[in-house]
Amino acid sequence: MYKSFVYITAILVIISTCFFTAHAQHLNQYAYQPQSVKHVFLPAELANAEFKVLDEKGDEVLLSKTGKAKAWEYSGTKVTVADVSELNSNGKYQLVMADLQQEIEFVIDNKAYNKVGIDLLKSYYMARASEPILEKHAGIYAREAGHPDDKVIIHASAASSKRPEQSTIVSPGGWYDAGDYGKYIVNSSITTYTLLHAYELFSEHLKTVNSNIPESGNNTADILDETLVNLKWMLTMQDSNDGGVYHKLTTKSFCGMIMPVKDKADRYVVMKTTAATLDFAATMSKAARILKNENKELKQLSEKCVKAAEMAWNWCKANPAVLYVQPKDIKTGQYDDKHITDEWFWAASELYLTTGDKKYKKHINFEEQQFMRPEWRRVNSLALLSILADKDSADDLHVKKAEKHITRIADKLFGQYDNSAYKISIVKFPWGSNGEVMNDGMLLINAYLISGDKKYLQVADACVSYVLGANPLDKCFISGYGKNRVMFLHDRRCEADGIEAPIPGLLSGGPTNTVQGDCGEETYGTKLPAMSYVDKVCSYSTNEVAINWNAPAVFVVLGLDAIYSNQ
Repeated sequence: MYKSFVYITAILVIISTCFFTAHAQHLNQYAYQPQSVKHVFLPAELANAEFKVLDEKGDEVLLSKTGKAKAWEYSGTKVTVADVSELNSNGKYQLVMADLQQEIEFVIDNKAYNKVGIDLLKSYYMARASEPILEKHAGIYAREAGHPDDKVIIHASAASSKRPEQSTIVSPGGWYDAGDYGKYIVNSSITTYTLLHAYELFSEHLKTVNSNIPESGNNTADILDETLVNLKWMLTMQDSNDGGVYHKLTTKSFCGMIMPVKDKADRYVVMKTTAATLDFAATMSKAARILKNENKELKQLSEKCVKAAEMAWNWCKANPAVLYVQPKDIKTGQYDDKHITDEWFWAASELYLTTGDKKYKKHINFEEQQFMRPEWRRVNSLALLSILADKDSADDLHVKKAEKHITRIADKLFGQYDNSAYKISIVKFPWGSNGEVMNDGMLLINAYLISGDKKYLQVADACVSYVLGANPLDKCFISGYGKNRVMFLHDRRCEADGIEAPIPGLLSGGPTNTVQGDCGEETYGTKLPAMSYVDKVCSYSTNEVAINWNAPAVFVVLGLDAIYSNQ
């Protein structure tokens, strides 16, 4: 009964948002960091108006005016901004204006990003395959182990003389990729890389972050322990006979909305591809550089990662353009990519940084690349981030060029943010637009680290506020947070577990008008890309979760937490 009530309420909120957005107030619904840029977006008719902010005692702590009204073409709305950034003390505040029907409450808390970041990171423990999720770590979201993956069948597309069709391999562990129970190398690679990169840049701070996982307290940072869960699974996806890497491990078709333990269908590894194998090589190379500085056991794993990366590279040299083609009997996610020059650039760069072997350098040609924000199809900028994080190993890899490309992208993002009515960097809304926002934030933080220019931090911080509610939908897209929080994620665990609230710390994919047939176009009610979103399970295009969207969210939120903690 309660779930039905929430569902109806959510629909009414969606409808009212579409028709009455101009009367809403949009802001970070959870809490700002003291150092954050703090924007409250208000109806256009409140432009150039005086407002004041009161503290918990009712004392006035800020008197200012809103700015000019500005339209945002992607939402069809027009807003003004109340900037309360100069407030930097912990506490609860109220923004008061003469024409507001009620005051607007907001919170400043220097622990806010730490808490959100821990839940974002904890989502990976909740997504582990092949092991039970225990109550002492997961509370009410504890569940039985699913998918042991101890008898994974070689699909016809992946068969070889030494591993013929219908033979089996052992490939347990790792994380479920998204709202389904597949495990995909392409998406695992950028996800694993992003978490490794966060640890590389902010290791001292991240060693203090306790996410209450089984490995907590073992003298290795929780973020690294969690990343190793997936890294070790990835190693099982390499054919030790030739070095090629299987593209994915899935059932032939998606199962229904059931818990992992109830999905008993046969699991297959499907096809070896050049893209998956290059992504694997890059990720293993990155891991090797980081793990060699850890304990004895992880140093040994580092050596294994280097060998695996080199074997993968050799397979790709012999198979330079094996692109993924979905077999007719397989209906799960494809992660197909027709242009893999960026994968070659990324893998070659990472292998060079790790081994110093000059043979990789001829594949590192900056002029052949068009660099953009990272995403699973666009991975060349990840090479730039690694070059800048490991300048000593970069040697003659044109560090200055890497800096120039990163700051160029960051400057473009800043310009988009500065021109935006909602003070956000995004101007396109593809599938997983919230992931794009967080990847913007990751790139911007890297630009700050190489330049020291705080304008990049300002935009990265705005990315966090956007997904926490400062958007024209007035929706907090991180589960477990905000007054108008996401509730009906397209995620099999969240739908099947019988618990009203979804697993906390999951980032919803966010608005896009690319696929409106999943719930029916009439459900979305608009073609405006920033407004094309519904909080319904059927909306896999706007409300699914995925490990590659959560990873940059972890990076940005805990990265900002690390930076702010040292200021």
